[in-house]
Amino acid sequence: MKRISILLIIALSSIAVFARTAKEEIDENLELAGNQYYAYPTPDTTHYTKAPKGYKPFYISTYQRHGSRYLLGKKDYVKPQEVLHKADSLGTLTETGRLVMQLVDTLEYIARDRYGELTSLGFRQHADVARRMYHNFPEVFKGRKRIDARSTVVARCMLSMMSECYTLKGCNPQLEIHTDASVADLYYMNNGASNRPDPLHKLESGKEFKEALEKAKEELIKPDRIIGELFTEYDESVMPLTKRRFYSMLYELAISMQNTDYHEELLPLFTLEECYNSWMYSNYFWYNNCGFSPVTKYARPYAHEELLMNIITTADTIISNGGDAATMRFGHDGILLPLAALMHLDNCAYRATSMEDLAENWRSYTMFPMACNIQLIFFKTKNAKNPVLVKIMLNEKECHLPIEGVNGVYYEWDKVKDYWINTVLASRPDISK
Repeated sequence: MKRISILLIIALSSIAVFARTAKEEIDENLELAGNQYYAYPTPDTTHYTKAPKGYKPFYISTYQRHGSRYLLGKKDYVKPQEVLHKADSLGTLTETGRLVMQLVDTLEYIARDRYGELTSLGFRQHADVARRMYHNFPEVFKGRKRIDARSTVVARCMLSMMSECYTLKGCNPQLEIHTDASVADLYYMNNGASNRPDPLHKLESGKEFKEALEKAKEELIKPDRIIGELFTEYDESVMPLTKRRFYSMLYELAISMQNTDYHEELLPLFTLEECYNSWMYSNYFWYNNCGFSPVTKYARPYAHEELLMNIITTADTIISNGGDAATMRFGHDGILLPLAALMHLDNCAYRATSMEDLAENWRSYTMFPMACNIQLIFFKTKNAKNPVLVKIMLNEKECHLPIEGVNGVYYEWDKVKDYWINTVLASRPDISK
């Protein structure tokens, strides 16, 4: 087996991950500026690295975010709508403002009573992910195999799970699929029902976190041009929202429209610079909330170590005793993003020195679009003495780890879990200091 020198890995890690700047990418595709609202792109799965000779896939373990959804709450639609209607009643809407009001009215009607629910696009995204998984790794799903699929208890996650399960069953009717969605699993699936409250979660509500975000917001979110486009006057003392809050909510409406099948657009209302600045702020928020950020004491990813340990122990059980062809977990963006950092996939564990440095080395739209997924593909040979190998993919793209690999993206499973347990998890910072 061809091995890559660990020294070469370290050298390569100092090279920029991205060929173009974030601004160049966003200027070319404004939908990237949505970060967590970016609709899942169709990946190129035609250039996967060939497995070492004699190795075949036999097991897949995943954590996946639900697919495209509507905005989470009624207020996300109604509050900007109220601002526009209030201005209309005061006679302070411009012609552009009235057109925007009509479009926001339509969006509110479409999303009414569907807040946070999976859209039809979201359902299709997961069907496509499952179909590619089946065709890329057919050996895993051959014959009468069993799949264990679990979801958080949120409807959009359960429906995402069902979309993939229905699709896999359609590809091979012999598959035996077990599905579950229980509060009992939330301690590792979503950190939402643990009886052991983790102080790591409190970092996101701490003073340093709030002050850093407020400073970034002041620097990046400039509402005056849009306000001038839509209103002849904007008196914050009589309007339901401040200028900056209205701007941010209108932008969120605009950038999230890509997750529906509705084809009118609000996004052209915003300039390239405004979209980029909104992305910069969002990227900074998610880095501090989920990444290895000094603002949150380089600690936030460790809030999800139980999920990583579940992935490890479940895989070990399958390897030792045989069993399920796949373990599939369906949850949320705020879990997958820190999990990718904790696993040290590609640049997900990057530690930035500034907001600009962050933008060039840690771009959350590459990590957690709607329907984002982490897939661990396990390989073995007929000779049980040969080590089990694993390839890890983020959004169906092969990832590198900062350890010695085989054929580039294949790693000995024992070395991977040793790295995660004895290097990464053993380095959990003491936030009490």
